[in-house]
Amino acid sequence: MSRPLAYLALTAVLFTAPAALAAPGVSSVKPADLPAGHYVLDKSHATLTAKLKHMGFSNYTLRFTKLDADFQYDPKSPATTKLNVTVDPASLDTATGADAFGLKFNKELTGDGWLEAAKYPTITFVSTAIDIGDGQHGSVTGDLTFHGVTKPVVLDVTFNGVGSGMIPLQTRTGFSATTTIKRSEYGVGKYAPLIGDDVTLNIEVEFEKK
Repeated sequence: MSRPLAYLALTAVLFTAPAALAAPGVSSVKPADLPAGHYVLDKSHATLTAKLKHMGFSNYTLRFTKLDADFQYDPKSPATTKLNVTVDPASLDTATGADAFGLKFNKELTGDGWLEAAKYPTITFVSTAIDIGDGQHGSVTGDLTFHGVTKPVVLDVTFNGVGSGMIPLQTRTGFSATTTIKRSEYGVGKYAPLIGDDVTLNIEVEFEKK
């Protein structure tokens, strides 16, 4: 089939398909409409950023580029949802560039006195309790293990919705979440309080049902 004919065929399919298939995106913002099953992170649509004060001048922002997560969900018992998250601390990116300075700065922050990624190669979060709140806004309590220290953390979570992705019959869902931790409580107190002790984590994630 020639390329023009292929485009024509695709257009015909899109315009004649059922509405649910022709209009990918969020179809419901009710957690009860999220089908039961195992959901895995779409790593190409997941971001984890961290903000902390830099001498009071700015809210310095960095990100971690390697993370993974999954959860098991049952709409009849949403409070029993189990969420597991892993983050590679060595994937810290300060957006200072790929030149010698930028690479050196990233390496410094993942090294001694800071994240010590070689010694503590994985950051984990395992949920221990789910509060669905009003359905769209709730919280997830869990154990955060970071820099060899485990402490309870509460994520404020927004359920962004469920619907189909670009692939017909796919189920996709998304969440936004935020929390604030004190890095000194995890043994990463270097230069505090000159460099902020409070670290605000912002999470944007999409999951696919398997």
